Amino acid sequence: MTTLTIHIPTNDAAVISEISAIIKNIGGEIAVNVDEDLTIHELELLKSSYKEALLIQDGKLKGVPITELWND
Repeated sequence: MTTLTIHIPTNDAAVISEISAIIKNIGGEIAVNVDEDLTIHELELLKSSYKEALLIQDGKLKGVPITELWND
């Protein structure tokens, strides 16, 4: 495995999406690092959420309908 760190001077969703697609197509995974003061716990939650979103996108995990997210 090779780890590659890329600093992108833009928050353009299209650019990030294109890079993500390239990485995903070769079987890679993206770990998000944010240049803000996140705690280790917050960063782990962010990574977990991202992995869950990818599983939902691939149809490997069923998403929670929006109507059930705030069903108190």
